[in-house]
Amino acid sequence: MSREPSIIRITNREVSANTYLYPVGASGTCLLIDPGLDTPSIEAALDEGGLTPTAIYCTHGHFDHLGSAEHFQRRYRIPVHLHPADEKVARTSNFRMLALKLSSRIRLPDQFVSFDDAEAGDGVAVIHVPGHTPGSVIIRVGGVAFTGDTLYRDDTWRMAWPEEDGDRLVASIRDLWMSLPDDTIVYPGHGGSATFGVIKQRNLPLRQMLGIDQVAAS
Repeated sequence: MSREPSIIRITNREVSANTYLYPVGASGTCLLIDPGLDTPSIEAALDEGGLTPTAIYCTHGHFDHLGSAEHFQRRYRIPVHLHPADEKVARTSNFRMLALKLSSRIRLPDQFVSFDDAEAGDGVAVIHVPGHTPGSVIIRVGGVAFTGDTLYRDDTWRMAWPEEDGDRLVASIRDLWMSLPDDTIVYPGHGGSATFGVIKQRNLPLRQMLGIDQVAAS
């Protein structure tokens, strides 16, 4: 578990996806982003920070990014936001975990709240970035962006899930290339954080995936 500025990052055990707590003002409340499979560590971080989540935001519907959402929804009676295009993906979670020979299983929230219907007041902006999954989104709050499995600091993520569309992923990231400010701090679903400007310069696998270095070399 590590702390970066006021944002708390929890690296989940079993599958090392990142969960984030984004404190909201000085009220002791926070947004819970991508609650993964490690409920005890997330609870410990909430307790240590004296924080109470007011809403859950999931960057996409894979189990390692919403595995404990039902627990926290039930405990705090708060909404779980997920893009509607990923509800079908979420419903396949236990099948995927079985296929990957993971020991745990999850319960899904009673219902998801569409990002289109998200409550005002969280200061959250959502960018739909289909590709990794049909409903993948980037969650922007202030000067930071939680990018799930769409954008990493050091690498790219490609896995042969049926819903992944490599061409759409490339198109989504190309759109971000010009629209997301370089000073935005990117908090990915796996690995460490950096500004988008640094990622654009130093993430060589990403540049190669986008064809940038090939164009520069020619």
